[in-house]
Amino acid sequence: MLNAAIIGFGGIAKAHKKGYDKLEREGKVKLVAACDIREEAFTSSVATNIDAAAVEAGEYNCYTDIEEMLAKEKIDFLDICVPSFLHSKIAVDMLERGYNVLCEKPMALKSEDCEKMLQAEKASGKHFMIAQCLRFFKEYEYLKECIDNNTYGKVLGAFFERNSAQPTWGWENWFMDYERCGGAIMDIHIHDIDIVRYLFGEPEAVSCRASDCKTRYDIVQTALYYGDIPVTANGCWTAGKIRFSASYKVDFEKASVIYGNGVVTVYPEEGEAFTPTLDGHDGYTEEISYFCDVVAGKIQNTKNPASSAAKSVKLVEAMKRSADNSGEKTAF
Repeated sequence: MLNAAIIGFGGIAKAHKKGYDKLEREGKVKLVAACDIREEAFTSSVATNIDAAAVEAGEYNCYTDIEEMLAKEKIDFLDICVPSFLHSKIAVDMLERGYNVLCEKPMALKSEDCEKMLQAEKASGKHFMIAQCLRFFKEYEYLKECIDNNTYGKVLGAFFERNSAQPTWGWENWFMDYERCGGAIMDIHIHDIDIVRYLFGEPEAVSCRASDCKTRYDIVQTALYYGDIPVTANGCWTAGKIRFSASYKVDFEKASVIYGNGVVTVYPEEGEAFTPTLDGHDGYTEEISYFCDVVAGKIQNTKNPASSAAKSVKLVEAMKRSADNSGEKTAF
């Protein structure tokens, strides 16, 4: 069984911990340690935009000093769950020290920092992956299979949406600081931008319109150009206290596949609508499981290489340029 340690024990780390609990029961990986500069992080729950991420009991050691953790623990890989502006600095440091690294999205806030991370990965010879979790959620994996297998014919159009109240639960309210987070466009909207790339490849160009609410680029509407196929993604942090929601609607020649309220429904051209059976863990657990298999040498990381995550950041930068020019069509 592999040993893992988490750096940064806020809301998303607690979601990851639930995944480690499941995978430990399967004999795949054990969370042996967690590190956070706030001692209270290990005993407090965090009400994120998804749910209240409570801390579950477990036999793992808690540290407020990363050097102490690294000195005392035998670790096969590190799971970096710190605020976005720290991703590049910590990931590069840990790779240079010879650790395998799983790092939360976005990869970094600037593409030049992504490049530093890729260079550190290459020089270290270690495994490095960004937690673009939608690639591992069964609802999106099903859609990928439909597209790749031409199950319902050619895609005619696609729409993706992701909405949330403003994430004010973060350490020092870092989500609401554009310099430390990058706005909704880089935090919540990048999920759908990355999955669009995963499903359809690289767009020819983008057109993005955005409004500022509390930070910058908080309400975002993006058109991605794939020949004559309209692909659109919307994402926002609103001022209202709305519940988190994620959805998609993809129209094929012979069916429409719609995801909403946690359910995928297929509406075929002929026959009755149905809900496909989708087995497996949640996306957080599956991404950790996948990385475990990569670290253990069981598979090559062809599904979610860090180089692909870097392209998602670069695409968001093109979207920002478009938004700054009133939605001007911008090549990518």
